[in-house]
Amino acid sequence: MEIIVIGGGAAGMAAAIEAAGLGAKVTLLERMDRIGKKLLATGNGRCNLMNTGAPCYPGGEAFAHAVLDRCGVKEQTAFWHEVGLRLREEDGGRVYPASGQASTVLDALRLALENRHVDVMTGAAVKDIRPCKHGFTVVTEEQSLRCDKVILAGGGCAQPKLGSDGSLWSIMEKLGHTLVKPKPALTQIMTETLPIKGISGIRVKAEVAVVKGASILHQESGEVLFTDYGVSGVCVMQCARFAEQGSVIRLNLLRGMGFADAKQAEEEILRRRDTWADQPMEKLMTGLCMPKLAGSLCMEAGIRFRDRVIGSLKISEAAVLARVLEAFQLPVKGVKGFETAQVTAGGLDVNEFIRETMESRLVPGLYAAGEMLDVDGTCGGFNLMFAFGSGLIAARACMEEKA
Repeated sequence: MEIIVIGGGAAGMAAAIEAAGLGAKVTLLERMDRIGKKLLATGNGRCNLMNTGAPCYPGGEAFAHAVLDRCGVKEQTAFWHEVGLRLREEDGGRVYPASGQASTVLDALRLALENRHVDVMTGAAVKDIRPCKHGFTVVTEEQSLRCDKVILAGGGCAQPKLGSDGSLWSIMEKLGHTLVKPKPALTQIMTETLPIKGISGIRVKAEVAVVKGASILHQESGEVLFTDYGVSGVCVMQCARFAEQGSVIRLNLLRGMGFADAKQAEEEILRRRDTWADQPMEKLMTGLCMPKLAGSLCMEAGIRFRDRVIGSLKISEAAVLARVLEAFQLPVKGVKGFETAQVTAGGLDVNEFIRETMESRLVPGLYAAGEMLDVDGTCGGFNLMFAFGSGLIAARACMEEKA
């Protein structure tokens, strides 16, 4: 059995190692000058491999669950043990290499590829895949290769500088597959900047919601980073796939400032008015947040600082400020592009693949894994977990069919 695996990322390396270990002659094609570039950048260089908690996939949820039911934590832990990688579980079920270094993961995978005699060809951009009588012809810029099976694991188009440029999708469309329009996910959100002018770099604890009209499209909580273009932070990035023109990012800052609700915040603001009456108005929120952020919030509430003391604060102004703390709203202008996105939302329609094997329903013998498919998870190891799991399933299915 000769198998060509296209893509030297997480799914591709897992598929190549597994197929070779089951006796296949495997060639791994990677368009970049070396394999695993994107893997080195994941988890801030620590490589969050998987998550022991409940699967969380905003895109392709049912398909992802089916894959992980077949190749989840137990099966992937066994794979890592076999290639010599020790694991460590941290808060939130996140599983990392025990070393805490992504380079350790790549070293283990490279050694496994070498030990199983996988032929790794870098700088091999695939231009076409042609089904033929006894398998496939895979055409690169330099040569044409024949094989019995193809496993497509070339990634989406997030972070193209690290190897994922979406170029393989057009080949799959020519073969009859449907592409769900790709868009950046797990990325920063661009907003109107006037309300946050001058507070770039400030971090706050907040509840974040994407709101459109009367509907809450998605909500998260965590640390928000204000930037010169909008907002960032893990909780913000988890909202990115839901952010669209006409929607608003709503930040609830109350709990981060120690308030249970807007009423308690209003009472504290009025207490300060009465006890700090002679202090300049810019001191009103001392102890609650950074002075620059206080200025932005008060401006949003229509409270001007110039030539005013805290004692001049009106009851109505205190009520409006409390509401701003509960719902600081930033109109969405868009999201950052694929250059900064951690993952792609969209991809090949999963309904055109058999979830038990990852094989195409349209082109027998052709398999797809990882970010090529319309599956995307939240932060916490879910995307790599799906990549490795789907790659292992595809490799096993190729060899099971032979058997």
